Amino acid sequence: MYKTLNKNIPILICGIGSIGKRHLKNLLSLGYKNIFLYRKRGYPFREVKEEFPVYSDLEKALKESKPFVSFITNPTSLHVETAYKCALAGSHLFIEKPISHKVGKKERRLLSIVRRKNLKVMVGYMMRFHPAFKKIKNLIQKGSIGKPLFSRSVWGEYLPDWHPWEDYRISYAGRRELGGGPALTLSHDIDMAIWLFGKPVSVTGVPSFGSHLEINTEHAVDILIRFESGVVSNIHLDYIQSPPTRIWEVVCDYGRVIFDYYNGKLCLFKKGKKFQFDVRVERNKLFIDEIKYFFKCIATDTEPLPGIEEALLSVKIARNVIFSNND
Repeated sequence: MYKTLNKNIPILICGIGSIGKRHLKNLLSLGYKNIFLYRKRGYPFREVKEEFPVYSDLEKALKESKPFVSFITNPTSLHVETAYKCALAGSHLFIEKPISHKVGKKERRLLSIVRRKNLKVMVGYMMRFHPAFKKIKNLIQKGSIGKPLFSRSVWGEYLPDWHPWEDYRISYAGRRELGGGPALTLSHDIDMAIWLFGKPVSVTGVPSFGSHLEINTEHAVDILIRFESGVVSNIHLDYIQSPPTRIWEVVCDYGRVIFDYYNGKLCLFKKGKKFQFDVRVERNKLFIDEIKYFFKCIATDTEPLPGIEEALLSVKIARNVIFSNND
């Protein structure tokens, strides 16, 4: 349809929660104005100066907007159903992470229609655009500190502090039926391990439920992944820690690297020496960079990463730990 992604392409945003609003504002900042909004509550959206058509019926939104790109930003449990309808309409898809809360027939059906219609799909794991992880991946690819052996990561944030303006007990992040829980909601770290180390071959883990939080998901989870490359990755995710903690460590044959997200520091230890790098970045830039990357992939007919299949690996790992069955 479009040889390049001109600024007038029709874009449909499905779901106007906090992440939908962020993508809307970022699209506007990039010069894209032909935007349509779908939300179940169809009243006007007044959080930006511009006015956009707002629909409460998805079929009508698709028929009238004819989106070239759709952003799927509603609750996780609705991602695949919404994305499938948009794909049927011929729209490329940007799907917020995680792509789904399960792996089954609907997810396979989405993959089938996307392939049949030759659509581009990207799942929004924006941490792949963080300069720290780019540097870690570069070190691994170049073998600068030898072969990676194992990694450890800890990410904990106190759930009630996420969105102080809303009751955490009814937010999607703490509701199993909407695809919440740290294993799925904080699955950036699972995706990062896959991106750095390759194909997972075995997974084990333990969910925890014992805190004071009034939610029906796990409160914390510890995950152990073995990769085909031989790397073993230990990932801890929780809704408890305050102040928040987010640290990554990768140990290799001849050195190790530690990334402290909240302090914006990356430390490289090699041959008895310590090298420190300032990797602070304005968080919203990561979201803007992923949009730019996705749109470039569409314009150049390149497959964006992560796509459906790779993103579903993170869902499978999370579910294998949360539930006793491996569906």
